[in-house]
Amino acid sequence: MNKKRISRSLIISLFIPLLTIVGATEPISFKGGYTKAVMVEGKEAISLTQGATVVSGSITLSAQAIELIGPNARFLTGTDKVIITDSEKNIIIKSNKISFDREKNTLLVDGWVEIEDLNNELIASGAYLNYDSNTGNMKLQVSASIHRNTENGIMTLKGNSIEYEREKEMVSVIGDAFTSYNGDSYSSSITIVNLSTNEISMSGEISGSINEQ
Repeated sequence: MNKKRISRSLIISLFIPLLTIVGATEPISFKGGYTKAVMVEGKEAISLTQGATVVSGSITLSAQAIELIGPNARFLTGTDKVIITDSEKNIIIKSNKISFDREKNTLLVDGWVEIEDLNNELIASGAYLNYDSNTGNMKLQVSASIHRNTENGIMTLKGNSIEYEREKEMVSVIGDAFTSYNGDSYSSSITIVNLSTNEISMSGEISGSINEQ
């Protein structure tokens, strides 16, 4: 048997309270009720089950099961009761399955997802999410909606697709856009909202009701 190959291949099944990996990306710490590690060059994988937590920079991922895949655990996948907390952006994301690329700092959810942006007092949801943790920008698709608390009550935005540019405080609702705010409601092809001023701009075929109490 090739000793060199043995040194590159390691399979471990164990209970581990906490482990840390340091590599080209940010250090990552993880723990799980039960942990299985397969450290084969080019096929590295760590499986955490029975409740697991992973911390990478400002991102904390908790789920019933988590996998760390690739060199330096570049890719994370979480399954069942997944909660992502971005402490830097003050954002909480909940879903049943997610994947996170630690090198690009992008999170993908292909399934129902709910997001809380605590800084901007809004809740968003949809059936698909692309989230950039570098900027806090997100794209929601399929039954996408945002509910935001304002001085004049709840602003509701719905559409086929919602793009949220968090640093610019701009929301674009594209396709069957619906807006409800301050007793008024509008339907349009595209709606753009400035969250800092609550200014609403619409284009395409527009209809609405004003002062509907």
